[in-house]
Amino acid sequence: MILLICISGIMISLIRPYDKAIITKGTISEKLKYAYESDQKDRRQLRSFLGYFSDLEDRDFKRLNQIKTIRKSNNLKKPRDKFYAAFIYHHGDTSIDYKIASKLAAEAAQDEFLKDDFEVQWLRKATYDRYLLSVGKQEKYNTQNRWSFNIE
Repeated sequence: MILLICISGIMISLIRPYDKAIITKGTISEKLKYAYESDQKDRRQLRSFLGYFSDLEDRDFKRLNQIKTIRKSNNLKKPRDKFYAAFIYHHGDTSIDYKIASKLAAEAAQDEFLKDDFEVQWLRKATYDRYLLSVGKQEKYNTQNRWSFNIE
């Protein structure tokens, strides 16, 4: 009975549709927050990691394009918005995306209200490491492997 319940749960999770990747209405902050939340929600779904069932690459592309448009219009002013944008950029696939992610994450991490936010500070390090690796250099903070943690 337990096995049947587990298998049913897995099957349902594979056929359940994703939520929208982006929203087109709302403030810049609302769009950025939604993109970040949908990005994180996608990465918690089993189907995102099973090739045939996954739309993750396409959804990441949509989110990144939306964030690029917002950034080009010079509308990334708030530190939290920069954090959300950096998170999306760090799921890009080019050194340029990673460099922008690193810059945005560093700017967000400098904010007085975010200096003690673990996730913001982790993203600052992770985006920098990802950028370094993408240009053939050694990572500085050792964030790009499976067993990374830092006690300060």
